[in-house]
Amino acid sequence: MRGQGEGPPEGEEKIKKEKALEQTRSDLLREPRDSLEWRLYHDMLVTRLFEEALIRWEHDGKISAQTFPSKGQEAIAIGCCLALEKVDTVIPSFRTRGAMIAMGVSIAEQLREFVHSPLAAGDSRDAPHHSSWPDRGVMPGSTMIGGHLAMAAGLALAMQNEKQGAVSLAFFGDGTLGSGDLHETMHIAGTWGLPLILACENNGWEMSTPWSKVRKTRSLIPYAEPFGFATRNVDGNDASDVYQAARWARGTALRSQPVFLDCFTFRLGLYSSHFGEVRPGIEGELVEWERRDPVKRMADWLIEHDLASAEDLERMRLDEEKKLEETFSQVLAERPSRLER
Repeated sequence: MRGQGEGPPEGEEKIKKEKALEQTRSDLLREPRDSLEWRLYHDMLVTRLFEEALIRWEHDGKISAQTFPSKGQEAIAIGCCLALEKVDTVIPSFRTRGAMIAMGVSIAEQLREFVHSPLAAGDSRDAPHHSSWPDRGVMPGSTMIGGHLAMAAGLALAMQNEKQGAVSLAFFGDGTLGSGDLHETMHIAGTWGLPLILACENNGWEMSTPWSKVRKTRSLIPYAEPFGFATRNVDGNDASDVYQAARWARGTALRSQPVFLDCFTFRLGLYSSHFGEVRPGIEGELVEWERRDPVKRMADWLIEHDLASAEDLERMRLDEEKKLEETFSQVLAERPSRLER
């Protein structure tokens, strides 16, 4: 028997500690926004699962619009957008659906654009990756490669003139270097000191053409600096590194210094759900970059720092997959039947 004043046996103390840790993990799972690392992981995971589901639903004939998956590049959109403030705006690219998720646009709202729901924000009149939710800071994009960058500069000019204390962020791929819109945007932003952040998802490919065939350097920073941009190379597969770089970029842009973030990454998925894989001879690169998968890297970090177990993360994945299917069914039910049309 335990004597008066003695502490609990070692076994009981261990059980208490384990229960306390499990409770901490459960709290984090219920409220991922309470922790930056959890939010980064959660939003990257949801982005990947959502895009995988969109491709599956398209191939099953349930939706018709194609998807440009960001597999392997999710950290760039999520890290940058979580670093913004409510007054800021973002214009996503074809491949930054995660930006919409990080800016607070629900899966249901995005799915309505795919299934032509009467509740769709834009009445389903545009491609789903161009949909906008200005109240959340998500602005409409452009079908023309690079065309949205000038629009982002226009937003930044309005913010500057109205002294809003806000920044305009735009995403684009390194293939956009061949677009005149990019150079014209950098020229005007640098000359006028606009509060603009350009985030390049530098995956080294222009659809099926490797970067080495179209420019001298993998980095695009040598092209941005002459226009007067502050620049930074970023590990685009490290969500924390992207977040910190974007926070720095926001503060810098507000001091009349536009910023160019060159985020090195590699696309692990298809070019699009229509075109499939178009890059020849990438097997070796895929193996190398899969070891740097941003979702796996953040999962490993959470486990290493005792913020989650592998079982916790698996439960989260299963829960999110279930939510996706339930949300898809609910959104489909919003459409009128053919007899009612």
